Amino acid sequence: GPDPDAYGPVSPPPWTIGGARPGMTQDEAGQLLGPPTRSETKYQRTTTWWAEISVTFDASGRAVEVFGDRVTGPDRQTIVQRGASEAEVVGRLGRGNLRSSYQPSGSGVISCGGRRTGGERRYEDATTVYTVSIYEDRLASVRARPR
Repeated sequence: GPDPDAYGPVSPPPWTIGGARPGMTQDEAGQLLGPPTRSETKYQRTTTWWAEISVTFDASGRAVEVFGDRVTGPDRQTIVQRGASEAEVVGRLGRGNLRSSYQPSGSGVISCGGRRTGGERRYEDATTVYTVSIYEDRLASVRARPR
């Protein structure tokens, strides 16, 4: 598998997604990220977008999901972002808990084996579950939700 030592020491969670994290209020997110690009409310949940980052708030105004293109540290420095190789994700975040997805190889009904197209690596800390989606060996997106 990927060599985790190639990218320096692993940065353990807690992480943020561009500074945003589950549990923050709409005001806190706005102070951190600036004016949003758009916002939409349905079923008492409001999803607000800041370019590549979206935050979904529940009826009480707390973030219940953060979705974006990067993992950032508590200091908001980017650790990995969209396009990073899976080896870099593992090297910087650790191995996490891997769920792979495969695409059957061959065009016939009978599939012989399969090609791994990607998967998800899950990480947890005391309060948050982070899901890093990998597609074609590249980081595609990151999601953070309360545990």
